[in-house]
Amino acid sequence: MSGRALTRRELLAGAGAAAGGAVLLGSGVLGPARARAADGPPAWLEPEIRASRDGRLATRLRVAETEVTIARRPARAVVYEGTFPGPTLEVHAGDELAIDLVNDASQVTNLHTHGLHVSPRRPGDDVLLDVEPGASFGYRYAIPADHPGGTFWYHAHRHMLTDNQVFGGLFGMLIVRGALDRLPGIAGLEERALVMGQMEVVDGRVADADSSSLSNQVTLVNGRYQPALWMATGRTQRWRLVNTSSVFLRLRLDDHPLHVVAIDGNALPATRAHDVLELPPGGRADVLVQAARAGTFRLRSLSWEEYGVFYSSMVPVPQVLATLVVDGPPAEPAPLPTRLLAVDDLRRARVDRRRTFRLEEREPRGVGPLDAFEYYINGRMVDVSRVDEQIPLNATEEWVIRNLTYEPHPLHIHVNPFQVVAVNGDRRRGEDHYRDSALVPPYGSLTIRHRFLDFTGVFVMHCHILFHEDHGMMQILEVYGKDGPGPTRLPGGGHHGGGHHH
Repeated sequence: MSGRALTRRELLAGAGAAAGGAVLLGSGVLGPARARAADGPPAWLEPEIRASRDGRLATRLRVAETEVTIARRPARAVVYEGTFPGPTLEVHAGDELAIDLVNDASQVTNLHTHGLHVSPRRPGDDVLLDVEPGASFGYRYAIPADHPGGTFWYHAHRHMLTDNQVFGGLFGMLIVRGALDRLPGIAGLEERALVMGQMEVVDGRVADADSSSLSNQVTLVNGRYQPALWMATGRTQRWRLVNTSSVFLRLRLDDHPLHVVAIDGNALPATRAHDVLELPPGGRADVLVQAARAGTFRLRSLSWEEYGVFYSSMVPVPQVLATLVVDGPPAEPAPLPTRLLAVDDLRRARVDRRRTFRLEEREPRGVGPLDAFEYYINGRMVDVSRVDEQIPLNATEEWVIRNLTYEPHPLHIHVNPFQVVAVNGDRRRGEDHYRDSALVPPYGSLTIRHRFLDFTGVFVMHCHILFHEDHGMMQILEVYGKDGPGPTRLPGGGHHGGGHHH
């Protein structure tokens, strides 16, 4: 190899990923000091919240290159509404969400509401839609009245551009208020958004993901590097954690368990305390944090080194993400909720059909052109004009995802959440809740069950290491109703235009 830094692609391919230096500050993110400023960590910054009223949230998301503040320094980035991350959108179950996406950038883009159980049909969560430069499109989402309350997010999802656009800043949090928010012990809690992502700035501009070296990136929280948040002694906060990056996080808060109440926007049946919480790319968690005593505590992402060499691409170097400062007179914390919401446990359900999917890849060792990286599901790279699997509405299916590669892959499925029922064939490792993103272990398997409810149409499943998705590890699924399945070739070559010019 030449003496240049490894690119993010090569590190994700395992070529020297043990460098894993997301703790390092590269290419001028914070300037030559490579450390926090002498006046301490940056103050906490919450993204702007745009909340629904009277059953509807109507808002605009303008995509444009803008100068934003990233880790205390100005940088040019393509973002939503001129902020990094974009504004937080907050709706209630049963609301209508109306988003006018205005594309004032130089590339085609679109929008995905990650984790929402909504229609994939236009004008809903159609990720095969193209919004061209200079055009706009009116997305309309009818949130079901029984939609889970929890933490979701939105981001660009234009195939072959997804990785660069999300890495570059096209993402934001999306909150649905529902039954979980009304439970005693959760209702009325002070909340904190923690939108976590990787970032590198080169010459005053956010780097392109394809050329960004992981060893030169930092992990930011709400666009800030190792910010500090405050809590009064004895108080409880609800933290909404979102991993927008393509790296795997193992979160630990010094001297404090993370009391998990929801994963990927889906409530657990009971509160569960974690000393370490794993958050795969695209994943989210709602956790309760209680400040039992005064002090300063670090939120860290731990090493994956103990899992062995096959996890070396997962940023094994520990790092600090944020600091929790607790002060004030001693106070007794309120009791935490124990029982949460009932879950329809699919481990006891009758299965209508079983399917198997194989994850495979071809990656050059060391330096190679981008088109030499190829990723497959069932021996095929994605073709956006081809429907790979067709599923009847209301079916309950069990899928085995076999990982034939040396690295973990975070599987994400649009529209319908799923339940993990076995890991490496071990049913004792099944889960009692739903999620939409899950880790498929290296040379292992994940067994999931899901019901395809409410919505027909075409959507996708893919690896949420977005470079893998862009380079083939995605399939197109169709859920069909009483009229039967449609053709396996989509009209118009898959991607189709939308919107109008302004």
